[in-house]
Amino acid sequence: MTELLFTEDDWNTAMPKVVADMTAYLRPYRASIYEHHAATEGDEEYGTGWGSGSYLRLDDKVFILTNEHVSCVRPDNRVLAHQFDGQEDIRRIVGNHVEYPYPLDLALLPVNQTAWADPSNLSQAIGIEQIALAHDPVEGEILTFTGFAGQRVSFRFGTLLTQGTCYTAREAELPESDQFSPRFHFGIEYRPDLATDVIGRDGLPDPHGLSGSTVWNTGFVAARMAGVPWSPDMAKVTGVVWGWPSGNALLVATRAEYLRSFLLGVKTNPSP
Repeated sequence: MTELLFTEDDWNTAMPKVVADMTAYLRPYRASIYEHHAATEGDEEYGTGWGSGSYLRLDDKVFILTNEHVSCVRPDNRVLAHQFDGQEDIRRIVGNHVEYPYPLDLALLPVNQTAWADPSNLSQAIGIEQIALAHDPVEGEILTFTGFAGQRVSFRFGTLLTQGTCYTAREAELPESDQFSPRFHFGIEYRPDLATDVIGRDGLPDPHGLSGSTVWNTGFVAARMAGVPWSPDMAKVTGVVWGWPSGNALLVATRAEYLRSFLLGVKTNPSP
């Protein structure tokens, strides 16, 4: 189907702009989650990359949407933190969070609402209307996520240094495994050896730390099928990355319909 819609030249010409447009569009939504380590005698405080997420609005509050396996260390008194776009302040995540374990592996981390309302905060929150009713892309559709690989997050001299990765690929068939199921999950191609850089020349990182990245269905192929111009605001959230099966050239994500079910459960219970 894709071959009937695009020539190879059409496709190769369009992809750099799609990636660049999605990179800019997703930047305000993304959240780098890092683990904060307090200063000890003779050493300064420091931080390490711990996961990825996106800011999401639920009713009148904003949260960080990520994985349960990212949030689950908080009861062990391990401190997680984040940083708004446009600010240098590093903010500890304080308060109760909501989580649902495998097979969904989803969590909502609290965001300080006063800090969120600061005019210098350039981050934006995903609205429920931006989440697809279900993961159901057209054949050959392009999926995109933006996240923070651990090797590209560091804390030096009191400054958090983060380099986000925006990655675009097609859906990949899940191999048979007890770890995941097509009922709950879908795959995304992840081939550092074959990837093409559009912005920068750093290549694809080791995917550790990309857990919790929000996956978007760009709607690019669907727009061509419908004969309408494409723009990044057509994209819909279609899942959340949670796994990287060793030995497989793909990432695994939870499907949008189960993300919606998780959020509905949060809305029907007292807010954290």
